[in-house]
Amino acid sequence: MTRYLVVVLTFLVGSVLLATAQKSRDGVVVDPDVHKVVLENEYVRVLEAKAAPGRKSPMHTHPSLVLVSIGSARVKLTFPDGKSSILDLRPGLVMWLENPEHSWELLSGDLHVVAVEVKSAQKSQAK
Repeated sequence: MTRYLVVVLTFLVGSVLLATAQKSRDGVVVDPDVHKVVLENEYVRVLEAKAAPGRKSPMHTHPSLVLVSIGSARVKLTFPDGKSSILDLRPGLVMWLENPEHSWELLSGDLHVVAVEVKSAQKSQAK
C-alpha cells in the first residue's frame, strides 16, 4: 500500500509540475507587466498589451487569437527556431495568429494591442 501511495503522489506532483511548466509559457505569466487580462469567460480571453520602446518580452505562447493594433509600433519577433521577422503595427490593423510562439523587442513606437484568444480554437487544435 505504501508503494502504491508513493507512485500516486509522484504522479500527482509530476502532473502539477508539468501543468505549471506549460502554463508558465503563457504571455500573461511570463510577462505580466505587459500582458493584462481585461476579460475572460468560457469563450474568450481578452488581453491588452502595452509597452514602450526598448522593451523586450521573453519567449512565450498564446492560443490562436485575433490581434488588433491600437497604436503604431515596429516590433522584432523572434521564433523558437531563432529566425526573426519585423512587424509594423498601425492603428486598426487586424490579424489572425495560429498558436503564436515568440519573443519580441519593441524597436520603435508605443506598443498597444488587444488580443482576443479564442478558446474554441484552442479546443479544436487539441484534438
